[in-house]
Amino acid sequence: MVNADYLSRLHILSKLAALVVIGAGWLVLCGWWLDIPVLYRISPQLPQVEPTSAVAFMLTGLALLVLQPVSVSVTQLYAGRGLAVLGCVLGCMGLAEYFGWVHGDLIGTRLAQWLRIEVPGSNMSPHPALIFTLTNIALLLLSSNRALLVQIAQVSALLGGMALVSVFLGYAYQEDVFFRLFGEAGMALHSATAFAILGWGIVLARVEGSMLRVMAQDTAGGVVARRVISLIALFPFLLGWLPLVLATEAFTHKEVESVLATVLLLGSVVAVVRLAYRLDHQETQYRQAQEAARQHQSDLAHVARLNTMGEMASGLAHELNQPLAAIANYAAACQRLSQNGDSPERLAEPLASIQQQALRASQIIRRLRSFVRKQHPQKVQAPLDTLIRDALVLIKHQADRMQVPILLDVRKGLPPAWVDTIQIEQVILNIVQNALDAMKTTPSHQRQILIRAFMNPEHYFQIEIRDTGAGMDASLQATVFDAFVTTKGDGGMGIGLALCRSIIEAHGGQLWVESMQGQGTTFLFTLPAR
Repeated sequence: MVNADYLSRLHILSKLAALVVIGAGWLVLCGWWLDIPVLYRISPQLPQVEPTSAVAFMLTGLALLVLQPVSVSVTQLYAGRGLAVLGCVLGCMGLAEYFGWVHGDLIGTRLAQWLRIEVPGSNMSPHPALIFTLTNIALLLLSSNRALLVQIAQVSALLGGMALVSVFLGYAYQEDVFFRLFGEAGMALHSATAFAILGWGIVLARVEGSMLRVMAQDTAGGVVARRVISLIALFPFLLGWLPLVLATEAFTHKEVESVLATVLLLGSVVAVVRLAYRLDHQETQYRQAQEAARQHQSDLAHVARLNTMGEMASGLAHELNQPLAAIANYAAACQRLSQNGDSPERLAEPLASIQQQALRASQIIRRLRSFVRKQHPQKVQAPLDTLIRDALVLIKHQADRMQVPILLDVRKGLPPAWVDTIQIEQVILNIVQNALDAMKTTPSHQRQILIRAFMNPEHYFQIEIRDTGAGMDASLQATVFDAFVTTKGDGGMGIGLALCRSIIEAHGGQLWVESMQGQGTTFLFTLPAR
């Protein structure tokens, strides 16, 4: 998920890139006006930034600054596009002048005269002219705000940035061939730097819609992307600039280059180690949060089961009272037979009945204790038919008292499901309890609950619990799984179905509802077969 804070910071970096390029163009012009060669040419042996290129940088930077916001006014949109078109025109004219398609130095000379700059041969070099044209076309595509065109603009900017790496390396290792391709004409280091910054500015302007959107995400991948991409973007600049700036008579270019490469390598190692520790810390926090969430859900499930038992207390009391009353009756019969002096064989039948009823009561108590006992989730293999029947034991009396037959249709030959039996029984019991509540106003002869279990076409176990109640309207269906939504008034907590969905999703399945007014309701959930 995109983090709004990180996204805002990346957008600020895009604006900063535009301002830096505008400032770079202005500094170059100041260098020509004030006759400070270092501002437009680092040293006499290296290519210079022409006034025409400086003006084009300022136009392109302004266009990016105006078009960078996601939402711009109509005035801003047309102003930004106009600036981008002017940048394209300057680039195209520079190419046309270089290849002799128009009168040489036409644009450069006129612009130099207008700026009151005296510079011979002030036409734009072919490298900057081509990249100016492509960059401003990318800005025009960016202004469309159409996903495909924006992505094309971003990919073009990234490819341009990757191509400029060779220029930086050419300056770093003093290999003229990387920045001089056409005789004496070449790309100045200032220009390569400004173009690279412009490229990143275009990408970051709409980073949330690009292949680098992971940079704006608050995830481990986002942390890695921000750190690694920052290093990748920064290293070419440093390798291109620092050897030229730091080289002196005491330290040659090669010596500075070697020291710098060593420092950058060590810096990379430190950055990677810090990143590894941070990711490890984040993973530890994530695991702790997951464990806390599981514990919270377990506690909530325990409370919900206790609440369910509270709702079913009278039915369970009656269910236990039946075998206890039968035991008392059979014990009284045994006492009478013994007092009458009957043979021991006559006692065998009532004693066997006492044993049977005691086992029945014991089974009910055991199921009740295991259901309400607080325990950690534990998945085991369990047959679906046995799991469903065990859950229905706890609600059988309530269904009988309301004259609601519960029909069970489990497809034969189903393999065991790998589930936490108590949690799945809780889901079944909660849905059946809701079905009984929904049929309180239904005529007794129309009441029925049908439970089906089968393997669906997607090879998931599918369980359907269908009632013949009043059904739900669309608004209730949309919110029925939300926490604290209940139709039972003060008698409900509103967490049952929300918890059921959480349990099913934790098992890798889905829970949903299908219903129509007056035609009953069906709750359906799936469980993975493996």
